[in-house]
Amino acid sequence: MSESPKVHLISLGCPKNTVDSERMLGLLQGNDYLTTEQPEEADLVIVNTCGFIEPAKEESIETILAASRLKQEGRCRGVIVTGCLSTRYESELKNDLADETDAILTLSEERDIVRHADRILGRQRGQYHDDSPRTSLTAQHWAYLRISDGCDHKCAFCAIPTIRGRHVSEPIEQLVAEAWRLAATGVRELVLIAQDSVRYGADLYGQPRLVQLLQELAAVKGIEWIRLMYTYPAFWTPQMLDFYAEEPKMCRYVDMPLQHIADPVLIRMKRATTRKKTIDLLEEFRRRMPGIGLRSSFIVGFPGETDAEFDELLQFIEDTRFDNATCFLYSDEEGTAAFDLDNKVDTDQIQDRYRRLTQLQERISGEINSEFVGSRQTVLVDGADVGGHLTARLQRDAPEIDCHVVLETADGAAAQDTTLVAIEGSAAEAPSSIVGKFAEVEITNAYPFELTARVVGKIW
Repeated sequence: MSESPKVHLISLGCPKNTVDSERMLGLLQGNDYLTTEQPEEADLVIVNTCGFIEPAKEESIETILAASRLKQEGRCRGVIVTGCLSTRYESELKNDLADETDAILTLSEERDIVRHADRILGRQRGQYHDDSPRTSLTAQHWAYLRISDGCDHKCAFCAIPTIRGRHVSEPIEQLVAEAWRLAATGVRELVLIAQDSVRYGADLYGQPRLVQLLQELAAVKGIEWIRLMYTYPAFWTPQMLDFYAEEPKMCRYVDMPLQHIADPVLIRMKRATTRKKTIDLLEEFRRRMPGIGLRSSFIVGFPGETDAEFDELLQFIEDTRFDNATCFLYSDEEGTAAFDLDNKVDTDQIQDRYRRLTQLQERISGEINSEFVGSRQTVLVDGADVGGHLTARLQRDAPEIDCHVVLETADGAAAQDTTLVAIEGSAAEAPSSIVGKFAEVEITNAYPFELTARVVGKIW
């Protein structure tokens, strides 16, 4: 076979999409393709799209067109589009982007990415390697572990079941084997993702088996933090609460997208819970696990949302004091139940509600973070931010979406590389690199989405 061609893959959307991208890259690299971070160097550009809400769809289309221009102007010989957008709008994209792309693939066709790439580039081979491990797109010390895909819920605003289908879990033994493989490469934190993680295993085993999975993952040597994302509030069980409270490897962190709190809105959203059940569960979290970090997400402007219902949501956020919360503007998506609802909220009003909620949460996050100043904490060092400053995270913060900690040198300056961390009051020398290591720090300052700290104890 001739010189190995280069592939540039652009991954858009959520972490579940990231895992799809990692699997495609693993297959390509396992079949004699090279990857490059420079799109202008690539023979083939792959765009893994998001098609969840309107802004994501617009970003995906713009990215596809940019990749097409690379083909027109440079050495790029082909453009492949895959992911959620191309699954949701396969026929439309094949009609509208026939000249700009060389292949439009659905999610189920991604497993054949090498065959499509070979066809476009005119490559011939005798044998395909279809069992190559995925190529990590995250830092070496943490990784996503997708435990299931798809969703059986019928939330009125959500197109995911239409795009990704019914809830399908990965077998426990397969996930545990993947965890051992990741640990062997240096991964110390597993971030478990799914569309509905608390229902893990119900399709395979007749009932949820999340606790069993977590128990077996906690036994993997080298894994120190296990973080569970996307927990649906209606299906937390006493068994799950017990395990969370007792297992030291479970991050003291709950990610639970609530979407709203007013019962009339929850009913219209087709959410299988109520205001009272949600508040009771949140109180149980804090009673069983004092100091736990809570993250949620909310939708403003859902059809029929009144001023009073929005005010109820604001008061709930004020009272509950989430450490982190994301606000989404309602997006009217065809194919969802909400698309056919009356009493749509005015766009300007949705924008105003978004502004008010995000300003409230920014204030709350800043107040919560200020309570950490002067305390000693354990952090996991992630690497450098866009400014070149060394950053880390507390156990209560998920990678890429929550608060981060900027590490300082002894004189208060932001550390610029991994050798500039002074350990006050200790004769121990810092290792040449502390990225991917845990460290004891003292929090020195706080902002809504950032803390600063200096290393004052051991690094391991």
